[in-house]
Amino acid sequence: MKLKKDDELILHDVFGVIAYKGEGVFIAGGAGVTPFICIFRYLQSKNETGANRLIFANKTKEDIILKTEFGKLLGENFINILSDEATGEYAHGLIDEDFLKANITGFAQQFYICGPPPMIDAVKKQLANLGVIEKAITTEKM
Repeated sequence: MKLKKDDELILHDVFGVIAYKGEGVFIAGGAGVTPFICIFRYLQSKNETGANRLIFANKTKEDIILKTEFGKLLGENFINILSDEATGEYAHGLIDEDFLKANITGFAQQFYICGPPPMIDAVKKQLANLGVIEKAITTEKM
């Protein structure tokens, strides 16, 4: 709001891209869901949502971004877990191996992870422990 006429503004290349490599499981923490929004909207526009699944971790129910849209788009494949609030509606706690086993059918598929770096690292390690090969895991590239 402080720019004046003839001020110079330097823009850099876009960063933080997650490319869609095929149907799989999307795992997001909070605002980490952002790059997945356009992927799901694009797939919906082509009627190719398929069996993609979104596991979305937030602190509270009120923190769930686009809850209604994701619910309509993904139905039962929209899975939420809350760390700071226990409700009868959603799982409570953090994403761990038991939660992944309970909510994912088969680990020989593509996985997309975006969120806070500690969450990404923990989920990658858990997926590796469950037999997911590194090539099948796509994370945010900065």
